[in-house]
Amino acid sequence: GRDGAPNNVTVFRGGEAHVPPHLSKEQDIALKAGDRVRVGTPGGGGYGDPRERDPKQVAEDVRLGYYTPEQAREMFGFAPA
Repeated sequence: GRDGAPNNVTVFRGGEAHVPPHLSKEQDIALKAGDRVRVGTPGGGGYGDPRERDPKQVAEDVRLGYYTPEQAREMFGFAPA
């Protein structure tokens, strides 16, 4: 149901942030000693309207800590009791 997210990488070097262009599965990024790297992994989009998800599955996800009750209310239209 929701949009997926692209991957992203930021290299911090000498007090500056650099975002390499076009990242794919195999990307060579030259790093130097002292560089710091932040990587955001892609998120897959869901299938169908999140508000039509089985309430039992939403409740299980909340129980497992995947979502807070507030997040469930926002995403799925209700918060399990």
